[in-house]
Amino acid sequence: MNERDSLLFPEVVTESIVVVDVVESTTTNNLFGWYAVGRGLMRELRAAIIRVGGSQGLRCLKSTGDGYLLAFSDARSAEMAAIHAVEAAFELLDLFAKRNGEVSEERAINLRFAIHLGEVDVVENDREGPHVSYAFRLEAISRASLPTALNPIPPEELPLRNYVLCSEEVAGILTRRSERWNTTCVGLFKLKGFTGWREVFLVNPQP
Repeated sequence: MNERDSLLFPEVVTESIVVVDVVESTTTNNLFGWYAVGRGLMRELRAAIIRVGGSQGLRCLKSTGDGYLLAFSDARSAEMAAIHAVEAAFELLDLFAKRNGEVSEERAINLRFAIHLGEVDVVENDREGPHVSYAFRLEAISRASLPTALNPIPPEELPLRNYVLCSEEVAGILTRRSERWNTTCVGLFKLKGFTGWREVFLVNPQP
């Protein structure tokens, strides 16, 4: 397939789509400057993602401005891509928790992750399709979203930073295929562009 054909008929794969966002990055850039602080923090995060994701099947890393869009795959099992994505997310959270204890407050990197699994179009250094949009809708859920949800958890139970949300599909995979993770339903949400109520889960390591 030549370059033109790959653009018109992109490869379709099932991958775990991850949106990682740097919490309060805009505030940090406004207070301390993009060139003085913000750019270095994003480059540090990017390097850490590459280092951690290399062993977890990372296939895509694209900047979203204040974070990154990631895609993980597993040639033997599409479902295992979701496991790899969750493992990578928590490895990054652990890495930056240790790092944040050693740097000044304005250089702290606090993260939030949203993880989904579905078919996507493979575009060079990018992914396209409704499942990508779904991951971004998950990432946008916060304490402020809870009043619009059905059966939401108490607001104080949803962290403000350094947490992982996932879709119902990923939560099911974690339940079936791994004993390392505990999932808690955050509530059922109406996600823009998608019909019906969608269940969203908070992921934590098992005690």
